[in-house]
Amino acid sequence: MHALFLACALVFSIAAGTATLTPTVAAAASKKSNDEVTQVYFIRGFLGVFSTGFDKMAKELKKSGIDAKVYGHMSGGAISSRIAKEFGQSGKRRKKLVLVGHSFGGNAALAVANRLRSKDITVDLVITVDPTRSGPMSSNVRQYVNYYFPGNGLGAKLASGSVSAKRIKNIDMRKRVDIAGEGDDHWTVTHNAAISKEITSAIRRTVR
Repeated sequence: MHALFLACALVFSIAAGTATLTPTVAAAASKKSNDEVTQVYFIRGFLGVFSTGFDKMAKELKKSGIDAKVYGHMSGGAISSRIAKEFGQSGKRRKKLVLVGHSFGGNAALAVANRLRSKDITVDLVITVDPTRSGPMSSNVRQYVNYYFPGNGLGAKLASGSVSAKRIKNIDMRKRVDIAGEGDDHWTVTHNAAISKEITSAIRRTVR
């Protein structure tokens, strides 16, 4: 299943040609002042079709005054560049930075955090939801939280590697009656009420 999924991703990626570099309309609706820095980056999975629960989370956070945007999984390079520009500009107050990704978007979140290490930018929280890779893990990330479905041929448990295991929390969704017990799986999990509440609550605790 994993191999078929990856093959389909490659075909559609080639057909698409270029990555989606612009955040979704829902997450970019409000006007920003010149000195605002994006705090939360949600990264959707393959083609963006199975991760639309992130849009709802971003809207909810924005109502609380937390700047959040939603990107596609092929926008990792653009996200890294934007963060480097925003957080590297002098005169801007350092805000907490959070990356959240689902499936291929989870892979992208891990990769973005790793790129930011070379720029000496700290990522306060990385949340991955059933990523298909177990890394890379980066020393510039304060905390990793990974929700995964073991044995589904897609989701992966994060491996500590050079990062302290204390910084990594792997959550087996198969054991959660409020997730797997509700019938949710890799494709629908971003719409799960329990996951949504936990992710937005974790973000609020981090950025405040």
